[in-house]
Amino acid sequence: RHFQPARYLHRLIDLLALHRMNVLHLHLTDDQGWRMPVAAYPKLTEIGGHRARTVVGPGGSGVYDDTPHGGSYTRAGLTALTAHAAARGVTLLPEIDLPGHTRAALAAYPELGADPGRHLPVWDDWGVSPHILGVHDRALDFCRTVLDEVCDAFPGAPVHIGGDECPDDAWRTSPDALRRVADEGLTGPRALHPWFVGRLADHLHGLGRTPVAWAEDDRTMPEGTVLMPWRDAAHGLPAARRGHDVVATPFRTTYLDYPETDDPAEPRAQAGDPLTLRAVQAHDPVPADWEPAAAARVTGTQAQLWSEYLPTAAHLEYRAFPRLCALAESAWSGPAAWPDFVRRLGPHRVRLDALGVRPHPPTREETV
Repeated sequence: RHFQPARYLHRLIDLLALHRMNVLHLHLTDDQGWRMPVAAYPKLTEIGGHRARTVVGPGGSGVYDDTPHGGSYTRAGLTALTAHAAARGVTLLPEIDLPGHTRAALAAYPELGADPGRHLPVWDDWGVSPHILGVHDRALDFCRTVLDEVCDAFPGAPVHIGGDECPDDAWRTSPDALRRVADEGLTGPRALHPWFVGRLADHLHGLGRTPVAWAEDDRTMPEGTVLMPWRDAAHGLPAARRGHDVVATPFRTTYLDYPETDDPAEPRAQAGDPLTLRAVQAHDPVPADWEPAAAARVTGTQAQLWSEYLPTAAHLEYRAFPRLCALAESAWSGPAAWPDFVRRLGPHRVRLDALGVRPHPPTREETV
């Protein structure tokens, strides 16, 4: 959503490796920008990689200027990034968000949309655009071609296909969508979402890859898909019971784009209650009330840094640290006693300072 150049991602990988974080999830596409080059669809980055304005100033969304924003990676740059990560024990997890969050793709190729005749710019606002991919053969062929290129660029890695926040209003009035419902014997337009995601998962399985997707509710997702429940940790339990591996990403303990405090002097951040360092440090990826068989399906946890309000590397590091230090520890060892964590964090702040990281300063809870 705010593009970060490849040279910064190299630094971020080094910082992750320092904390024994072994996956970097790259959210490469969204309504606000397409960052991954695809040889068969050059306009994805030429047009879809740029938008007309960006958010500025304090406060929430709705404060803009006319400064364009854009950027995309090169294939050579992604190859170098993959090698840099592998040398440090870090796997890159590429995400191509489908079938929603695709307005940047539709700005480049309107014929892919649920309303193929509609021309739209890359979205210059935040939130969830109602404009989504169609379910016709052109859109499915596009998705397969893109995923083939992703698999070439990121050899051996799982592939994230997004899959959440996909409003289906456009499918309810689309002749192509209604025809697909009839042809596939589906119960209605709502059933097109799991059908579509299932086609993507099948394609990745055919390439020998593991699909990964967000889980925002309890709906059934394709077999063999790793799920990231983000709205509520409880959404992971039915998925685990159905045999899915689960990566714990509940937003109230892992979304680091929320502010650390409610101090009015805080730089702008995602609207919502603060996510304190202590709350992140207390995060347990495996809920205590899950039965052993389901708990065994939890393969990890992950912090999210959605970049609506992180336009620069300095903003990103300020939000990431020291909360990422806390998440790294809880991921590997489970939550420690808070006083012990605070005691050890003091010397670690000296290390971060030596590396040029400017983390969030200590809050009152850290000094008591």
